[in-house]
Amino acid sequence: MRNPLKRFQRAAAESATVGDLLSGASPGRVQSVGRMQVLPLLARDAPTAELGDPAQLVIATGDYGTLSFRNDGGGPALVPSHLAVMVSQAAQDHAMPRATLVAAGAELSYRFAMCIQQSQGGLISSGSHRLAVLPPALREAASLLPAKPGYDRLWPAVSRFKASAGLPGSADLVRFMKHFATELDRFTAEFECVEDQIGAVVLMDGAVVGVERAPSHAYWRSMWEPLIRFCYGAEAVRRGVAGDSPANLSTRVPLTRPVAGGDGAGGDGADVLALLADAVRDADAREQRAVETVAGVTADESVVVGVDEAIDGIAVGTVVGDGLMGAYALDGDTPVYASLTARNTLELSATPA
Repeated sequence: MRNPLKRFQRAAAESATVGDLLSGASPGRVQSVGRMQVLPLLARDAPTAELGDPAQLVIATGDYGTLSFRNDGGGPALVPSHLAVMVSQAAQDHAMPRATLVAAGAELSYRFAMCIQQSQGGLISSGSHRLAVLPPALREAASLLPAKPGYDRLWPAVSRFKASAGLPGSADLVRFMKHFATELDRFTAEFECVEDQIGAVVLMDGAVVGVERAPSHAYWRSMWEPLIRFCYGAEAVRRGVAGDSPANLSTRVPLTRPVAGGDGAGGDGADVLALLADAVRDADAREQRAVETVAGVTADESVVVGVDEAIDGIAVGTVVGDGLMGAYALDGDTPVYASLTARNTLELSATPA
């Protein structure tokens, strides 16, 4: 899977493919744990851009449904799509429905944010906070909502997401994260952010659930835990708790038991170890091909992209396709960011108000 460079026109609506948004990124070695697989996307010769560090943004809530971002950097900062701010203080946590930009040295008040902790009152104090990304089903629900004020408009989807994991009650996403903290921590430990990585194609049960491409390796490192733990890890945990059986395991290749000697006779220990090493390499290679094949099909999927706003040559907008939706960013006419989530991972899309 190699993604050629495409130049974009920065139009209100433009046809593209998912692969066009990955602009030159190359696949790394697949990582597989349980039902989840991560295919790293490496920069190599792909275009990159310095769009700040999300972890360095100064974030607060000035009112319910309003997230403020202060960018103390020297260039525009990209607020990633579906960012969630979960704090330890007594304050109601919030999330973003889309991506946005903050000019250098400026502060942005985003009035279309959503509360994700119904039972908790209070405003988030100004500072650097631990970041998260909404789970896939909530990302789709948020993307389908109109861009207008309404702090409680994601609550129905949050409640249904929790209930699908056996946690009824109010729309409190933090309760889900705390209840399954041990399981979520494992995802951070079991998957590795590799050198030169700027993104990933994430599969679950053999199907793509997300496509991520960051503007730089440093940006990707900041978003690694928010994505692996809170977004995709949360979905894997939810499926396990809900008892969902994997519908497709075609991208997982079992290890074939090695047999020493052509007639099946056993050999010495060195022979067995050598055969085992060969079997592991063969299984890894077949699994790599299987995952890249699925990722390649996704890369060929058609999407419609449109620019929503631009600052200092950087544009950000939305991406909508039959199977994926999310956000992207351009540096000039070149894509340098994409964050796409699979549609219909769970039937809980919030009804637009």
